[in-house]
Amino acid sequence: MDTIAAFIDGSTYAASVCDHTAWAAGHLGAPVVLVHALGRPDSSSAPADLSGNLRLGARRALLEKLARHDQDRAALAVERGRAILDDGRARMIAAADIEVTPRLRRGDPVEALEEMMETTRLALIGKRGEDASGEMVHLGSNLERLVRASTRPVMVVSRAFRPVETFLIAFDGGASATRAVERVCDSPLLKGAEAHVLTAGGKADRMVAAVERLRAAGFAVTEHHAEGGPEEAIAACVRAHGIGMLVLGKSGHSRLRQLFIGSTTLELMRVCPVPVLIFP
Repeated sequence: MDTIAAFIDGSTYAASVCDHTAWAAGHLGAPVVLVHALGRPDSSSAPADLSGNLRLGARRALLEKLARHDQDRAALAVERGRAILDDGRARMIAAADIEVTPRLRRGDPVEALEEMMETTRLALIGKRGEDASGEMVHLGSNLERLVRASTRPVMVVSRAFRPVETFLIAFDGGASATRAVERVCDSPLLKGAEAHVLTAGGKADRMVAAVERLRAAGFAVTEHHAEGGPEEAIAACVRAHGIGMLVLGKSGHSRLRQLFIGSTTLELMRVCPVPVLIFP
C-alpha cells in the first residue's frame, strides 16, 4: 500500500511536518511512515596520524577512549532519535485517526526516500533542519537533492501549519506544469481548496486549458498573469491573495525551470512563507 513518508529531526519544523502530514494523510487516506535519519558517522573524532607522536601503549589507550566516545555518542543519537519519533507519532495520532509507523534510519533523508520510493505516495520535509540558523543546512541542505531524486510529489513545509484553503499553481504551459495540474485534479489532497493559476512572461493563452481542467474537476479558479521574472510574480501573488500552498512542476522548458535546478529554489522557499508542493 502506498504510504506518506515524513522526515523529521529535532528542529522547530518537526511539529509542522507532523501537522502537515496528519492533514495530508486525512485527505489521502494513506498510512504514514515517520522517518528520523541519523546521518552518517563523521570523522571529527578520528585521530591524526599518531605513528610517531606517542608510544604504542599510549596510542592504543587513546584509540580505545575515542572508540568508546563514538559508541556513546551513537547510542545517544539513537535514543534521541527514538524520542523524536515517539513525540512526532503521538502528535499526529492526536490530530487525526491515522496509522503512523516510526522508522529510525542511518544515513540521510535522500537515501531513505530512495529506498522507500516504490511504496511512497507523497514525501514531506521541513524547509530547514535543526542546525539551521536562517540558512538551509542539515535537512534543509538536502532539499534540492531530495526533490531531484524523488519520483514522487514532495511537500516542503513551512514553519507553522494552517489548513490549506487556497493554492497557487505556477504554470508555464510546459509538460511538467501540465502534469502538475493533472495530478492536482486527480488527487483528493487539495479538494475543496480554491485554486489560483499564475503565468508569467506573456503565456496567458496557455493557461486556458489548465483552468478549464481544474474547473471540470470541481475547483473554483482565479487566474493571474504577470510580466517579468517568475520568482517575483509568484511571491507577490502569494502575499497579495493569502495563498496557503504553492504548487510547482519539477521542471519546465521556460524560466520556471530555474526554480528547481539552482539557488532560485532556496530563494523562493525563503520569500514564500507557505508550504510548497512539487510534482515530478
